[in-house]
Amino acid sequence: MGRHKKKDTGGLSRSGLRRLLFGGAIIVGIALLVFAVVFLARPKLLWYVDEDLSASWTRILRDEDIPFSRYEIKSRQADAPFPGGRYGFIVSRKGPQGERAENAPLVLYHNLARSREYDGWMAIALDPWMVFRKHQDPEPSRIFLSLNNERGSLLLAGADQSAVQAWLFQLLQNEPGVFTTDSELWQTGPRELISEYPFQSGAFSYSWIQLWPLLFRNETASIYAPLSQARALPPFRAGGLAASRFPSPENWTRYGLQADILWAQTQANEKQRSRPDFSAAEKWLNDPKTQTVIANVLEWIPAHPSGVPYNTVSWEAQMAWIRSSYIWQGAQNVRN
Repeated sequence: MGRHKKKDTGGLSRSGLRRLLFGGAIIVGIALLVFAVVFLARPKLLWYVDEDLSASWTRILRDEDIPFSRYEIKSRQADAPFPGGRYGFIVSRKGPQGERAENAPLVLYHNLARSREYDGWMAIALDPWMVFRKHQDPEPSRIFLSLNNERGSLLLAGADQSAVQAWLFQLLQNEPGVFTTDSELWQTGPRELISEYPFQSGAFSYSWIQLWPLLFRNETASIYAPLSQARALPPFRAGGLAASRFPSPENWTRYGLQADILWAQTQANEKQRSRPDFSAAEKWLNDPKTQTVIANVLEWIPAHPSGVPYNTVSWEAQMAWIRSSYIWQGAQNVRN
């Protein structure tokens, strides 16, 4: 009898099934590998941050519940341009050029408190200059500039050129937002400060560290300083301070503030702007809660009017910012 041939059932043998599954696994693995390579090679959201702000910005992004996961922080040297092919934000103290004052070493930003934007840059935090005093001392009026001032002494950190310049900005402001165009006054002003105004003896030799203890003596005194200087004091000292804006002449109906500003500028084309991580980051930057966190890390105030001030003097500074008609800063603090 002849041998019966095995009937072909058309099914897969075990070895064939194993080969099929193995081949499928290889294909899936290759697809996953390609996806991973493409995903990891895709550019991350870039925060291009001033070198001296990198550590603070790292802390902000680390401690915050941020709505984007893939990002990179890169230190920015001077006014270096944003890296080509990337998308994200420049974060810098040097922002837009502003309005140059004629023959004066400063720039102005009109109505910045209202819009919080200028020439494509967004203000996200500020360090305004305020007049600080002990809370039991009277708020100084314009007469505190007089040699016959009976409301206490004026304290100047004259070793810091920014403190000297801040006084010049106030003294050489002829009317709201209009400064003297006499270039000679800007040159001779620092030398005349001591003889014309009642600062402490040897004022040009004082640093901020040496100056603050003088404020807490028994006599009435005032310091014109950036908010960050006051917030850096020990809590038992900072808690005893009151703050007010620099007193204006009685006939002025509006006023400005000197302030250091933290700016952010978007860097993305139309396609990149539609990316979920970019739009989430842009919304996050505009959030008053975010700006409150940024301000507290820097010891400044948030630019957003709904941001929460850290303490009483921060609240006074924030109210002065919100009500200001213009902001100014030294010309060296803007892009060339």
